Amino acid sequence: MAVARCKYLLGTVLCGSAVFAYPQQPSRAPSRQSVAAQPAATASALLDQAEALLAQREYASAKPLLEQAIERQPKSYQAWYDLGYAEQALNHNSEAAAAYKKSVEIDPKIFETNLNLGLLLAASGDTEGATRHLKAATQLQPASHPQQSKERAWLSLGKLQLNGNPSAAEQAFSEAAKLAPADPQPHLLLAELYANADKLEESRSQYQQALDGSQGDIRAQALRGLVNIAIATRQYTEAEMNIRQYLAAAPTDSTAQLLLGRLLAAQGKNEEALAYLNAARNTDDFSMLREKADLLTSLHREAEAIPIYQQLVEQTGNNAQLRYQYGLALMRRKQWAPAEEQLLRVVKLDPGLGSAYGDLAVVAGENQHYDLSLKALEVRAKLLGDNPGTYFLRATALDHLRRYPEATQNYRQFLTVANGKYPDEEWKARHRLIAIEKLK
Repeated sequence: MAVARCKYLLGTVLCGSAVFAYPQQPSRAPSRQSVAAQPAATASALLDQAEALLAQREYASAKPLLEQAIERQPKSYQAWYDLGYAEQALNHNSEAAAAYKKSVEIDPKIFETNLNLGLLLAASGDTEGATRHLKAATQLQPASHPQQSKERAWLSLGKLQLNGNPSAAEQAFSEAAKLAPADPQPHLLLAELYANADKLEESRSQYQQALDGSQGDIRAQALRGLVNIAIATRQYTEAEMNIRQYLAAAPTDSTAQLLLGRLLAAQGKNEEALAYLNAARNTDDFSMLREKADLLTSLHREAEAIPIYQQLVEQTGNNAQLRYQYGLALMRRKQWAPAEEQLLRVVKLDPGLGSAYGDLAVVAGENQHYDLSLKALEVRAKLLGDNPGTYFLRATALDHLRRYPEATQNYRQFLTVANGKYPDEEWKARHRLIAIEKLK
């Protein structure tokens, strides 16, 4: 009696409705030479031997048997599929993809072949081919665990479509959610998709569904999403309740402590926010460290924020906004030289960030780099126009450079627009105008 063919997928052997885990101690496989010495072996017999080895994770030993089976029966979609699976297990991904393609050419209606091939093509950067095969998989019937397997196909397809076709990604994630309503992953992906599209109420609903019954990283991501939306919409109550409930069960979770601290700070509850902030000192997650540094800065604790910002910019040097926050923290601590260095980097990374030029003008002036200050003010004026602060900064830089006619003009422009709002600077401007007049 012929042995039924098996489908190999995700580290298990799927035969009918049964799922067999691989043995911990695989038995030794027959050598290629001993098999080659049996020329009468049929393709079916070779395939049976190879699949027995695959079940024992003896992928290298199964491979030559599968190659011989293909020589005897080149139109066997199962032999090509098994060969692809063996190559994939051996991390020979290009060879695995080639074998899966042969299997699909022979029989395009096998779910597992299309799924595995689609995932391999996606990993290699072939988005078009990956999309084609993952779409095909979503329309086919898996050999086993149909809901779980098809959910994976829909999720994989949706992730592939996120950047280029978000509406198709939304449909794919929705289909995955229908197949596995209790799985938080589709809801989390839908929540992030809606958040990126500024559909905050839809995003909140999906984050809440992802939160219900989830654990670990997914729960932390859902909490973070709910906090972001709560702060954006000033609807703090539900998000605060969720985090406090979570912390009641996991009181040492640094991510949740920091999120609650951020949420409390947004409501002006600074003392309580600081308590949770201090409890979350040991977090090393990049996004959490960024939130921690930003929260410290908002609470005027730049001295503690600066080393965190320094660590973060060393990890990702091309993030202009992150480096800008670092420069501002240094500036507020009157660390003028390193602040100037950071702000120069910022305007190189993002030449259109007008506010950064104003801050660069300030620190350059403090460093007595008056020419740099004037250049920064010139760019800022083109991007954002002038205001009382830029007139005064320009006047003082020109004054230090003894360009008195231009300094006089800017002092007067400053006094015209200041209107008594800047008494200290207005006093200085009037006295400098008197002093400059005496120098003529």
